Amino acid sequence: MSSTAVKSTGGTPGKDKKAAGKDKKRGDKQDPLHDPVRAIAYHLRGSKGPESRNARLDDYHRIDYFRGKDLFRLLRKHTGLLDEYVPSITGKPTPANPGIKERDVQITEIGERLMRDGYFVRIDRVYEEPRPGRTRRVKFPKFMKTLPRQMQKFTDDGEGFYGWRYDRPMSWTAILLSCLAAFAVVLMCLFPLAPIWMKKMVLYTCLSILGLFFVVFVVRTVVFAVVWLLTGRHFWILPNITSDEIPIDEVFSPMWEFDDLDASGNVVGRIGAVKRLGLAGALTAVLVGLYKIAPENTKAINIHKAHDSILDLFDLNDVPKGIAGSVGKVDPQDPAHIAKMDRMRREGSGAAAGGAAAGGESNVSSVDGANVTATNATEPPVEPSYAKPPEPDKPIEEMTEEEREAWEAALAIHKVAEDLRKKKEAEEEARIAAGGEPVVQRIKPASEFVRAPPKREEPPRDPPPPKTPHPDDAETKAEL
Repeated sequence: MSSTAVKSTGGTPGKDKKAAGKDKKRGDKQDPLHDPVRAIAYHLRGSKGPESRNARLDDYHRIDYFRGKDLFRLLRKHTGLLDEYVPSITGKPTPANPGIKERDVQITEIGERLMRDGYFVRIDRVYEEPRPGRTRRVKFPKFMKTLPRQMQKFTDDGEGFYGWRYDRPMSWTAILLSCLAAFAVVLMCLFPLAPIWMKKMVLYTCLSILGLFFVVFVVRTVVFAVVWLLTGRHFWILPNITSDEIPIDEVFSPMWEFDDLDASGNVVGRIGAVKRLGLAGALTAVLVGLYKIAPENTKAINIHKAHDSILDLFDLNDVPKGIAGSVGKVDPQDPAHIAKMDRMRREGSGAAAGGAAAGGESNVSSVDGANVTATNATEPPVEPSYAKPPEPDKPIEEMTEEEREAWEAALAIHKVAEDLRKKKEAEEEARIAAGGEPVVQRIKPASEFVRAPPKREEPPRDPPPPKTPHPDDAETKAEL
């Protein structure tokens, strides 16, 4: 070896070989590829290992655990793991044609070795009895306890629960998913700045999901009630949809199930037909009574108005926004809008008449004493907004019978009011043409109909007492 090579390694060749040997030995203990026990624990702890759940252990921390029978079932199916790791772990070669018993012995030896090295411990459920209203215990309980030390052994029949004490190193996939989750949180914080179309898409998606859940729960309840009323059995569609003890990939499995069977498959808790009919009759009577006492002046739900109300609630209307907020649509039938337009019309007419009287430059003529227009720009009289007939909220073809009747009644009322208004206007024009003055309602001042409070008269006061003369006073001396 040249001096250049020795210098690059930073020492003598002998010392470098010893350091490399120590690093290699240390790496063999930490790397799962060189430690068969850690390697098989690494494989079983991953997504391809036995089915595991999370529970509260001894009421103070969380732990992931699995069932012994699931471990037996997995290793019986994947015999390649046994052939790869069992000889190096136990020091015994694999038989030529191993049967089920030989495989179970190998699985038991692996389980005992993993427990002895502290990869998992044996635990058990806290509550031995099923929950109230259930006939069977849950498959994966949520509350576990650690068994005593004398019971810490791996059973050869696959019974019992085992809690993991080994955490698998984080993979790049988990790191990437964590970054995506953080990015999703940032996007949710920026949701108020999203465009209107994105907000509407999120709103419609959430409403669709809620509507789907509502329909599913209604159908489940109706089917359960019908089957229970006819047969007395507890039949559920999607029985796991409300369970919080199973992962989301098992929510739709099974699609239906009878929930009144015990461990041996016998039906329990069935109610007689007479009691079922009596209970159904009582429930029907309650519903009919509630319908009878309900108010009659209810209106059908207008889908368009409900949709607009939801958009208005979340401020999702497609309208321009100013400093003061969103600018909504103006209803022409709004009384406040009508009063505002009439006031503006009267102020404009008064300003035009005043300008003609003061300057005389704009030749203003009065048409029937009502509309003030310029001679060079004659405009037709502006029709007040309340003279327009009411407009329907949606096309007549899409209206229900009740909505059409209400709209026709509104049209009839508007026609009567319009005829009365035109009649009064004709009488006013006839009175003005005959030389009379227009009838103008005079607003009385408040002093005419509000009496001032009477003045309070003060009682007469007594005169002040006379002054007592002082003996040293000059006037008193003169009198004396």
